[in-house]
Amino acid sequence: MASSSQLGPISQQYSAAATVPLIKSPSLWLPRPVELPNDIHPLPEDITAYFVYPFTLETHVLSLHPAPHDAIAQRRAHNAEILHHREVEEEQREREALHKVAPGYNPASLLVPMSASPALSPAHSTVPETKPTKQIEHDPMDDLVSRLEEMESRR
Repeated sequence: MASSSQLGPISQQYSAAATVPLIKSPSLWLPRPVELPNDIHPLPEDITAYFVYPFTLETHVLSLHPAPHDAIAQRRAHNAEILHHREVEEEQREREALHKVAPGYNPASLLVPMSASPALSPAHSTVPETKPTKQIEHDPMDDLVSRLEEMESRR
C-alpha cells in the first residue's frame, strides 16, 4: 500500500471521507422471509360446513325492526309531511311579505275596483239586469270595462 504522501494531493482530499461510516439506504433492504406455522392448511373444496348460523336469535332480531316496506312507507310519509310543512311556511312568509307592502292583499283573488259613488252602484246602473239561464262565470275585467264606458257616456 502506498502512504498518503505517495497518493498525491487528490487522494489526501478524500482521506477524511474514508473515516465516515457507510449508511445503507432503507430502500435497498430486503424484508425478512415470511415464516408459516407448521399447522396451517388450505380451505377444503366444500366450505359449507363453515357457514353455520344459529337461527335461535332470528325471531328476536326481526321483531325489533318493522318490515322493510313498512319502514320505507313511514319514511316517505314523514318526508312528504316535512315538504308540505316547508311549502306552507314558504307561502306564509310570502303572504306576510305581501301584507307588509299592501295590507289586506290576497294573491288568490283578483282585486276589483269598487266605486264609492252611488251612481255607479249596480242597483242604480242603467243596464237592465236579466237572469241568465245558465251559470256564466263573471269576469271582473268585463265589468270594469262596462263601468268605464258608462262613466265616459255620462260626461
